[in-house]
Amino acid sequence: MILEHLNYLAVAVSAIAYFAIGSVWFSPIGFSKTWMSGHNISMPTDEETRKNMMKEMPKYMAFSFISCFVASIALACLQGLIGIHNWMAGAKLGLVASAFVFIAFAQSHMYTRKSFKLLLIDAGYHIVGLVLVGIILSVWR
Repeated sequence: MILEHLNYLAVAVSAIAYFAIGSVWFSPIGFSKTWMSGHNISMPTDEETRKNMMKEMPKYMAFSFISCFVASIALACLQGLIGIHNWMAGAKLGLVASAFVFIAFAQSHMYTRKSFKLLLIDAGYHIVGLVLVGIILSVWR
């Protein structure tokens, strides 16, 4: 079975890197203001709502990390099946995988009438993340 042959340390580091990109991407030094306004999200003004939001944030972060971990496992499985062993091929596989993400985001953004800029922010995070995951997994065999 392919899961037996995975380098789980590389998968974990890849997932951490993918998640870390998101923490910068959607932060004030990244695209947080544009992203929040594009999705009509605002910080709560009353204290009770803010506390409730902060209570739920660990659950959202945990789900995000688990998603990054599952994506890293999936890409590692693909790399093992294809036999990718250099960083450029790993980057290309990450780019190919992110095409599926881009298409899914593009369709949902189109029907919800979100801007192209917002599509680039939402899908761009996953494109950069999956390319990095592909590189890490391919060089750390």
